[in-house]
Amino acid sequence: MELASGITQEDLNLFLQEADEQLQLLDEDIVQLEKESGNPELMQEIFRAAHTIKGSSAMLGHQRLSDLAHAMENVFDNVRKKLLAVNPRIIDALLHGLDEMRLLRQELVNPNAPETDIKNTVAELAAAMEGHNEAAANTQLTEASLTLDDEQKAAMEKALEEGKKGFRIKVIITKECAWTSVRCFQIIQGILPIVAIIGSKPTQQEIEQGNAGGLLYMIGMSLKSAEDIKKALAAIPDLESVEVQEFKERREPPSAQIETADSSGVKKDEAKPGQTIRVDVARLDTLMEQVGELVISRNQINQVSRKLAEKYGNDADVQNLGNTIADIAKIIGNLQHDVMSVRLQPIEIVFNTLPRMVRDLSRKLGKKIEFHISGQETEVDRSIIEHLRDPLLHLLRNSVDHGIEAPEERVAAGKPETGNVILSAYQSQDNIIIKLKDDGKGIHTATLRQTAVKRKIGSPEDIAKLSDEEVVNFIFSSGFSTAKKITEVSGRGVGLDVVKTNIEVLNGSVDVESEPGKGTTFTLALPLTLAIIPALLVKTGETTCAVPLSSIIETGRLENKDIKTVRGSEVTMFRDNILPLLRMDEAFGWQKDDKQEIAEQYVVVVKYAGTQVGLVVDALLEQQELVLKSLDEFVGGNNSFSGASIMGDGTVVLILDVTSLIKGVLMERLHFNQPSLSK
Repeated sequence: MELASGITQEDLNLFLQEADEQLQLLDEDIVQLEKESGNPELMQEIFRAAHTIKGSSAMLGHQRLSDLAHAMENVFDNVRKKLLAVNPRIIDALLHGLDEMRLLRQELVNPNAPETDIKNTVAELAAAMEGHNEAAANTQLTEASLTLDDEQKAAMEKALEEGKKGFRIKVIITKECAWTSVRCFQIIQGILPIVAIIGSKPTQQEIEQGNAGGLLYMIGMSLKSAEDIKKALAAIPDLESVEVQEFKERREPPSAQIETADSSGVKKDEAKPGQTIRVDVARLDTLMEQVGELVISRNQINQVSRKLAEKYGNDADVQNLGNTIADIAKIIGNLQHDVMSVRLQPIEIVFNTLPRMVRDLSRKLGKKIEFHISGQETEVDRSIIEHLRDPLLHLLRNSVDHGIEAPEERVAAGKPETGNVILSAYQSQDNIIIKLKDDGKGIHTATLRQTAVKRKIGSPEDIAKLSDEEVVNFIFSSGFSTAKKITEVSGRGVGLDVVKTNIEVLNGSVDVESEPGKGTTFTLALPLTLAIIPALLVKTGETTCAVPLSSIIETGRLENKDIKTVRGSEVTMFRDNILPLLRMDEAFGWQKDDKQEIAEQYVVVVKYAGTQVGLVVDALLEQQELVLKSLDEFVGGNNSFSGASIMGDGTVVLILDVTSLIKGVLMERLHFNQPSLSK
């Protein structure tokens, strides 16, 4: 499509950035509007976003986008003025319009995109308003429709100081009345003896000119009570209803707030320059890489400093050098912290895109669901955020489709017909924990066992020996589904498999807990960042490697007498449970020290999907923050390592991928059904 003359690529980029922000804002707020239609701040924000898109797209020359935004703006304006009551049909029309806005936006970046026809959507928006305007017009008074000037505000303040009370007075005249202006004049005259009218809508001048409708709204001050005011109007005919509300605060009532907004709805006192700037994420990535190199150099300098101190500890120059290096190391540490902080983004970037999906899916399935979100202010590295949306979408679809029951099914089970889905996030040490909980029917392990046998995952005898926790983990297997039929929502057995795969790519884990009839909770544990990770250095023979702290439960000594053998595999008792053991030298073929057999070893207890495994090593060295470097083609098909890092002395250590390690080496050895240990 052609843009207006004089529009540069920079102008287009700025428009796209702003449009993306406003479209996302509309997506979140329109869904929220269905629950909070009376929220004036929300309505103002929505109207402002639509107005911004309308104006900027018109300036750019994208007339169809401007026209669609204008049609949506009309709906928002009618809702804002209480001329239109919010209902599901209107929300559906607005969301359809939003979807087409995104298609129109895409035309600007993809010259091959088909041209979007907005006629049907504009007609849908107009049809959604039909039948509502006339009914709403009879009660169209909004608190924002009456504004007071400075003189009126001063009169109200003075009356309050004199001990008078403020009243909001709303009178609706019957539809049958043919003399609404006359009735409005009678209403004002009827209360004037006891009420000082500060302002009215319509104004007294409009009433005298015969321009009054079936509703009159007034702000008045009086020493009398609300009941006295109602009695003063009791004798006037053709009044459908009279509402009198008292306000005692020494401030202007919400209905008397003066509008200081321009035509876009932006208040003048809010039009201040922002305190943030836009930065290309590629620059942040480059900056993070440079900080990573600084961290490596810091570690190398620290090691050199320690060696010099050991050899020339009393030398003044060496001591001065050590102090200087310590200062530089501190500065690098602060820089590392600041750069990582810049890369952090609130997880609400992902969370706020989900209510729309839950709403649409629940309506499609005929279910009633309340979706609750908390912890959206929790911050995580943007490299993590980029990979979170798909797993959360699959988990939510699973909760809405498989978890929450239909309303009649919930009622029959003694539950409220409306189900609850709760999404939360919080930081725990070096991890971000995300929980998705529903109060649905839960996971029935008997059904999972039947499906596992049917799909020949194992024999009926083998499946029967598995614990419920092991059986529940079948839901993460590729192609595993208990759905009786395939729908556009689920049933193909790929959703939760995708969840697990994507989370493992992030060096995270996913666990599930479920109670039949009560509900299910999925827990995702993710590292704060993928760039620099805290790890424990361990040594076996002559080989040193690193184990991410996020995967470690604890460490300890391991004596030979504590090691038993079950079905040819080594295990030990740990916290009253059987702990499978993996000797690192055997797993990777590392050369063992030629010394005599060591009487004691160390065990590093790591976790994966509810499974714990003990890694047997010769020594525990130290904890360090390591800069993660990709191995790419250098390791080939070995996926037991997530990367490598350069140490202070220039050597390279491999960083274990605990998830892949356990899956690849131990999964066939983990089906312990509490057997007796061999002596």
